[in-house]
Amino acid sequence: MAAKKKKRLLFRRKRTLDPSIEIDYKNPEILRRFVTDRGKIIPRRISGATASQQRAICTSVKRARYLALLPFSLAHRQERNFATEMSAIATSAIGTARKVGRPADRADSANKESEGE
Repeated sequence: MAAKKKKRLLFRRKRTLDPSIEIDYKNPEILRRFVTDRGKIIPRRISGATASQQRAICTSVKRARYLALLPFSLAHRQERNFATEMSAIATSAIGTARKVGRPADRADSANKESEGE
């Protein structure tokens, strides 16, 4: 009969969050540590926060987002939807209309017409 191998138990050291850190919605620099680049709040098992600290983090991040101290997503790209494309077309059309109908061009064309007659 083969001897059974003894299993070695590996204990990982738990991450802990420093209790002296002041978690407040008015301090977005500290809150950015607890938000991913996608804008998601980092879970407790990764951040090392206690349950009460995690509740405070979630509440303060949501308040900071609401007050625009933190963006809802940090890697935000502006989408080109129908409204933005229409506004881009309108601004380019206005720019070309201004070039075509400048007052100086009208005066030059009026002088040319009067000379031609």
